[in-house]
Amino acid sequence: MTRLATRLRVGEKIGLGFGLVGLILLGVIGYYDLNLRGVTTDFTKLSEVVGARLVKAFEIESRLAAMRGAQERFILTRDPAYAEETRSQAEQLLERAGALAAIDEESRLTAAAIQARTNEFIARFDAIVAAWETKGLDEVSGLQGAFRRAVHELQERSRDYQVDRPYLLLLQVRRGEKDLALRREAEYQTKVETLLDELAATVAASELPESVQEQLAGELETYRSAFTLYAERILAGEDPAGGKGEFRDAAHRFESILNAHYVPFIETLILEMRRREKDYLLRGEEATYVPMVQQLAAGIRGQIQDSLISPADKAVLAGLLETYEHDFLALVEQDRLIAALTLEMDAARALITPLVETNLERAHERMAETSALISATSAERARLSLMIALGAALLSVLLAVMIITRIVRPVRTMAGLLEELTHRNPSERIAVDPAGRDEINAMGIALNTLADHRANFYHWWRSSMQEAIALRDLNTGTTSAEQTEAVAELRTALLAQLQQLNAINGQMQQHAQTIEELAEQVGHEQRGRLTPDDAKALRTAAAEIASLLSVIDAHSASAATP
Repeated sequence: MTRLATRLRVGEKIGLGFGLVGLILLGVIGYYDLNLRGVTTDFTKLSEVVGARLVKAFEIESRLAAMRGAQERFILTRDPAYAEETRSQAEQLLERAGALAAIDEESRLTAAAIQARTNEFIARFDAIVAAWETKGLDEVSGLQGAFRRAVHELQERSRDYQVDRPYLLLLQVRRGEKDLALRREAEYQTKVETLLDELAATVAASELPESVQEQLAGELETYRSAFTLYAERILAGEDPAGGKGEFRDAAHRFESILNAHYVPFIETLILEMRRREKDYLLRGEEATYVPMVQQLAAGIRGQIQDSLISPADKAVLAGLLETYEHDFLALVEQDRLIAALTLEMDAARALITPLVETNLERAHERMAETSALISATSAERARLSLMIALGAALLSVLLAVMIITRIVRPVRTMAGLLEELTHRNPSERIAVDPAGRDEINAMGIALNTLADHRANFYHWWRSSMQEAIALRDLNTGTTSAEQTEAVAELRTALLAQLQQLNAINGQMQQHAQTIEELAEQVGHEQRGRLTPDDAKALRTAAAEIASLLSVIDAHSASAATP
């Protein structure tokens, strides 16, 4: 790490430090952006997938409720508009299910099941609508309208054979006629004449054909005239002759005309049959009311067959009754079909409802799960982001401390060395990298060189002074002991100078090797050009060599002095 630091200039270190801090900040910003994108993606998924599924589920639920309501209103009112609304709501439900299928795989499976059940419901509903159309959507259409028209015509024709009141009055007239013959009292004549007036008015007010009314009126007049004469004879005391006479023949003819247009109690029976028919249509109790209708129809049929009306009239009435009964029983059969289809339709609808409700519940669950997951993930990301930001801040501080330390520590060491140089000759040197590009490293090299030069000159000065003193002592010594001691001092001084020269020689060889390496580098480069650092290294080596040579020159000069 120290070697790497010396290869960089101070500005490069500062720039590298700011660059690393910037990269850390960019990394933190990038991580925040990544987290933001992740949260945005999660919320997009929540909106586009889970939220969309929830919305589609609500729409499907709404369409299902509308379809069910329209279907129930159609069953209640048989209004075709509700049938169309039911189909329209079903189509919209299918469309919403198709939109649900486009969200994800789970939604696609759910939508497919909903669509299948909805199509089944539509098929059953269409079958019910067709069955109701066959039965009759109201009282004038379908089978209901058909048997209604038939029974109305039967009722209309039955009025032509409803002569119960004239027949009853005729019987009362005949009884009065017998009472007159038996009791010979004028009050019975009056009673018969009153009944004849009432009978004439009843015939005139009846719904019998006009020609029949005229025949009956003519016979009544014949009877009235003949009876008046008969009554006068009876009241005069004559023999009644067994109650026979022209009036009796007229009464028989009157009765024959009535019998030719009389089916006993036919209108009453028809009304009773209609009552039971209405009970069935209102309550739908087939087992109770349908047998009653059939029984009353059989009674009417028997009354028609036992009557004295013409065979043609019997055939017409029986045909109308047969048509009514056939259409009524067909309507009953259609009701059975409608009931079966309704059960199938309700079953199909019942299969749709759980699917839709389950889909809605699942959409709510997915919404809650996804929201909780996003909240937990966001909180975790926030904590991680805070930790990364704190780590980035600590790393930035650490980088700043490292860079400042790499700058300040050598400066502090150089300051100490300079302080040592001002007072003494220190032996310590600053640790430097000869190949370093750092300005502080260069200052350390220069300071080391200065210290080396000071040490060289100091050692030279001391050895020179020691040599001079030894020479002086040698020249001034009078005894052999003093001269021997002076020679030993001189030898020590020369040995020190020799060691210094050896050290200078080693330094000069190092500088020469540096120059040789740079020269070789210049020879191998294509352009043969030196970099600024190479030129600086050459100048430094040359200056060092010059400094060392000056020391050698000083030694040489001192050695040449006598």
